[in-house]
Formats: sequence, C-alpha cells, structure tokens
Amino acid sequence: MEKFLTVFTPTFNRAYILPKLYQSLANQANKDFLWLIVDDGSSDGTQELVEAFRQENKIEIQYIFQENKGKHVAINHGLQNTTTKFFVVIDSDDFIAKNAIEEMKILADKIRKDGEVAGFTFIRFSEKVNFDREKYGKKEWLVSGRNDYEWEFQGEMIYCFKSEIHKKFLFPEFEGEKFCQESLVIRRIERQYKILFTDKVLAHGDYLEDGLMSNFYALLIKNPKSSLLKLQELYQDELTAAERFYFAKVYWDIASKSGASFRTKFFGINPFLIMKVLFNKLKK
Repeated sequence: MEKFLTVFTPTFNRAYILPKLYQSLANQANKDFLWLIVDDGSSDGTQELVEAFRQENKIEIQYIFQENKGKHVAINHGLQNTTTKFFVVIDSDDFIAKNAIEEMKILADKIRKDGEVAGFTFIRFSEKVNFDREKYGKKEWLVSGRNDYEWEFQGEMIYCFKSEIHKKFLFPEFEGEKFCQESLVIRRIERQYKILFTDKVLAHGDYLEDGLMSNFYALLIKNPKSSLLKLQELYQDELTAAERFYFAKVYWDIASKSGASFRTKFFGINPFLIMKVLFNKLKK
C-alpha cells in the first residue's frame, strides 16, 4: 500500500548527525510515510550508515546518490522520484516531534481534495528555545499569497506540499551554481495556490556551523543567477516603497560583487531604483 507522505532529506557529509533524525522517524507511531534521502556527494560513510538504518527494518527508506550539485538540485531529484501524495523537506540537522507524522496526516486529509490548496505548514523550533506548548497547536488558517497576514510566532515555517503541485515548481538549475533559496519556489507556489497555515510545532533543530545558512550572504554572491532571479521575482509581490528600495540595494550589491554585466545590473529590476541606489551611495 502506497504511503501518504515522503519525508525528504537532502544530505552532504552529515553522517555524524543523521542518526538523531532517523531515530525520530523510527519512533513514530504512524508509519504511513517513507524516508527519501538524496545524498549530495557525501564522502563520510553516509551510504553505509543509511544501509544500516534500512537493515533495522523500522521504516521504509529510499536512498539516492548524486554528484555534489547543491540542496536545490537534490530536492528536484527527490521530487522526480516521489510517488506519494505529499512531500515535506526535513533537513539532516533537524528531527521531528513524537506525533509529527500523525499530525501531518490529519492536516493532509483536510486539504487533500481541495484543488486550490497546495499544502500546509508547521513550525520548526530551535532545540534551545523554551516555549509554552499550551500556546501552540491551536490555530489553522488559509492564506492566499502572503501579503494579507503577519507572522506572529517564533520559529521557522516548514512547508508540506502536495507532490503533484510541487513537481510543477522545480528549482531552476544554473551551471556552476550550487545554491538557490527555497523561498523562490515557495513564493511561486503561493502566488497560485492557497496554503493552510498552522501553529503546530512538529520539528526541531539548530543551524550548524557547516550548514548552508552559516554564511548566507556569501552564498548569494557565489550563486548570482539564482539570487538575482529571486530578487527579480520579489517585484511581482506587493511591496512598500521602502522594501523595493532595500531589495534594489541588495540586487545592485550582489550583481556588482558577482561581476554581472552592465545590462543585468541596471535593467534586471527597476532602473530608476538602481539610479536612486547609486545616487545615495555617491552622497555618502
């Protein structure tokens, strides 16, 4: 019988921390999921570790190896090999709550037949944060786009999407680039579909020193095509004048530091805002 959910984990040289995530998955009472791992070129024994997990026969595990191409390409690879109805990314440095799969199944059943809803969210909290559990797990609300509400909770939103919808929104892949912000694809989905937002806390973890977020701005400059595309698409959203000016400054900075062409720097987004950015720089 086909599982309802793929828990997808992209990993690169994280054999030292994967057991914590595995244990949280193996401990789930609801086993209606499979764990799909795309190994992004690890050389630390990850494949052997995953095989040891599989031999325990506690959960269904699928393992795929790819040459090092980045997390976003690993997600594309995972989606292309997914057959379940729902797909959620749980990073290798995270783990899920005791009842997480059951809670996800309940949320999935609520939106399964609604073609206007692409997925649902839950919250990921740092292990180091003490929070009042009584205040969470009570709110659910549908959102069309993300300009009509204010996020009032601590923690990071994790998205669980319907696989057939997510497959329509794969990450762009640029030669030589190994990073693309996940929010690029999330915003594309949100512009066309509704999302069921919740305040359920179903995952925990902390960013590690060897993680992608440890030097975020340097990643943007090192992967300029993806980064500039994200900023260009932000201009499709309803932004304040201050937000537009701020993103224009970021756009100019990334384009300049990455050696982009004159045309890309000046005409990639609003050229009048770029001129304003340069004028402000000259005044300083």
